[in-house]
Amino acid sequence: MLKLYHGVTSTCSKRVRITLAEKGLAWESHHIDLRKFDQLEPWYLELNPNGVVPTLVHDGKVCHESNFIIEYLDEAFPDKPLRPDDPHGRWKMRVWMNRFEHILHRNVNVISFIKQNRAERYTSMSKEEFDAFLDRQATAEKRMQLKTRVENGVTQEDMDFAEARIAEVLDDMETALAEGPWLTGERLSLADISIAPFIERFEGNKLEKLVDWTARPRLGGWWRRMQGLESFKTAFAYRPPA
Repeated sequence: MLKLYHGVTSTCSKRVRITLAEKGLAWESHHIDLRKFDQLEPWYLELNPNGVVPTLVHDGKVCHESNFIIEYLDEAFPDKPLRPDDPHGRWKMRVWMNRFEHILHRNVNVISFIKQNRAERYTSMSKEEFDAFLDRQATAEKRMQLKTRVENGVTQEDMDFAEARIAEVLDDMETALAEGPWLTGERLSLADISIAPFIERFEGNKLEKLVDWTARPRLGGWWRRMQGLESFKTAFAYRPPA
């Protein structure tokens, strides 16, 4: 039995939903409403002490961190493998996934804070309400990050720096795709799945320079292939129960 605790708009949740669909796995959906801050409820923090989505539960065993979850799924359910067969190919896959999580994901969060008007969730709170909300954050790092962003804002310089770091990753993807249709060669891998939801986020945030496929034509072709996958369409079509 696979249970997925996930958010409809969460990029990391989409990674896992694509993987589940690509491997044809049945799963039980548990929707976490991020706008209502369900991820900070005590019952959920018992599952995931980091207070983020997604969380996978497989036969009672709990898994956190979306990149690790999708690799777990590929190892636990080896039919239709999504990892390269050779050790060096798997190394390349993991290097990409590490860059997507620790460079690209971190920097797109800076941009999304402004583009999606996330500050408005907090500026309407009184100081006492905001302090209480900060106390609910799962980790000291999250408390400090949110406090700094709300109190100091995100500058244009911050935005430009974040976009430049993302562009560096995309430029390297453009180069890598000269060797095959997918990031690790001839076959779709978890590396492709790991980045795909973020490309959709760039489009949604209208980051024109990052999604100018005339500047990165191989990446544009890769994105069209990715969007054409039934697993991609299934993952993005998910809607929470009414």
